[in-house]
Amino acid sequence: MRVRQYRPEDAASIAAIFFHSVREAGLRDYSGAQVEAWAPQMPDAGRFDARARDGRLVLVALDENDEPIAYGDLEPTGHIDHLYCRPEHVGTGVASALYDELEQRALAMGLPKLFVEASEAAHRLFLRKGFSEIERREFPVGGVMIHNYLMAKPLAAMRGG
Repeated sequence: MRVRQYRPEDAASIAAIFFHSVREAGLRDYSGAQVEAWAPQMPDAGRFDARARDGRLVLVALDENDEPIAYGDLEPTGHIDHLYCRPEHVGTGVASALYDELEQRALAMGLPKLFVEASEAAHRLFLRKGFSEIERREFPVGGVMIHNYLMAKPLAAMRGG
């Protein structure tokens, strides 16, 4: 696996990664109604391309055939909004390695902390990466109640500051 910065030709692939990750891997922790509300249809690739151009850093993990298998983003505030992996790669270390690269970039940018609203599966990953859970949040999406976890990790101590 290798990681590189987003390119416009990745938009359709990462839209599909998001959709299939939520709709398939999400079923391990959420009901069918919840994942359908979270990702009711395949998202528009243009929306993903626009997000990637709004000032956030988007990294894409590629397999041995240079096909995107995961992606993650880092906003200038330290917010990680997306960290998604193709369902067949969930649990293989791909998301963990991609997160590590995002954290290294955050350190290089001098960000004081990272924060995320993590799904159930991401909650487990972020706990392993040293994040603290601030609160579990429940809210409606498409008329269905769903939950996530507000989590944060200070980075200043990692720089010796």
